[in-house]
Amino acid sequence: MSALRKALFLDRDGVIIDYIPYLGKPEQVQLPRGAGPALIQWQKAGYLLIVITNQAGIGRGYFDHGDVAAVHDKIQREYGKEGVKFTDFFLCPHHPEEGCDCRKPAPEMLLRAAEQYQISLQESYFIGDAPSDVGAAIAAGCQPVVLLTGRGQETCQKLDKFAAQLAEPIPVFANLGETVSLLASPSSE
Repeated sequence: MSALRKALFLDRDGVIIDYIPYLGKPEQVQLPRGAGPALIQWQKAGYLLIVITNQAGIGRGYFDHGDVAAVHDKIQREYGKEGVKFTDFFLCPHHPEEGCDCRKPAPEMLLRAAEQYQISLQESYFIGDAPSDVGAAIAAGCQPVVLLTGRGQETCQKLDKFAAQLAEPIPVFANLGETVSLLASPSSE
């Protein structure tokens, strides 16, 4: 059996695209400045790029699976112009009240991705901007990283509740470009 791979799990809204609540149209997609070159560096370092996103707008009836697929196609096309290739997109389409197993902060989407792509969660990172992203990363056993984009400022005020579950503080960055500094850390070797 081959060695397990590493992944950079990424939240969608507020991380790989600018944050717009319930974004459901491809024309709303805007890439954050410097995100493409940063993701290229992660790719070159051997990380699979996998998007993990709650899309409750489907469950709430704001848009449907086809709308989300069109948004994801646009994201892939725009990043593709810079050479970025996403391995996969995992999404939870459920209304928050449905009590599904896949909605973040549940780790289900990360665990499914790890099984499907033979990923070592311990050697992987999850970059998000919401407490649910941090919770999912911790529950799955991968390193959470918070961006101060989207809902990140609000999330940073809640990081104390996660501190007891981790040996080290959760890294916080202003943008995706800054996260490449993690590639030089011993845990990413």
